[in-house]
Amino acid sequence: MRIFVAGATGVIGRELLPMLADHAVVGMTRSRVDAVRALGAEPVVADVYDRELVFAVVAAARPDVVVHLLTDLAERDFEANARIRRVGTRNLVDAAVRARARRLVVESISFAASAEGAAAVAEMERLAKESGLESIVLRLARLWGPGTWNERPEEGAEFIHVREAARVVYEAAVGTEVT
Repeated sequence: MRIFVAGATGVIGRELLPMLADHAVVGMTRSRVDAVRALGAEPVVADVYDRELVFAVVAAARPDVVVHLLTDLAERDFEANARIRRVGTRNLVDAAVRARARRLVVESISFAASAEGAAAVAEMERLAKESGLESIVLRLARLWGPGTWNERPEEGAEFIHVREAARVVYEAAVGTEVT
């Protein structure tokens, strides 16, 4: 199976790419080519806001499945994260449709966000569902584990370990459990 992973060097992407070793995987990154390669995927550099470039790299990958793990949270900039969910998602989804991908897997959230964040999540999910692709929206709890903001889950809130989140994404992408 040919799989295109946008957000390949994010916390879930770093766990997911090695799980996909039995597949032809292209990992999109803004700059971390060596990291994508070390994780077992063919790297492609693209800014999700460059619509034509996103169309070109997704088309070149000829994916069966497009996995959307795009976030912009490194600086805890929630406005930037809302923008990537709106604009970046539109570019990626349109590119997946044009490239004739079969399935689209989108990382979403199951917890409350600000009004702007919630509107951006709703827009992201709507774009996926209305794409005409076999769309799977994964509403994940807050992440904990390596590379996240949380070393351990906080009491009283729902959390998912980043490795478990990657396993859920894997199963949605390929339709089978990780072996």
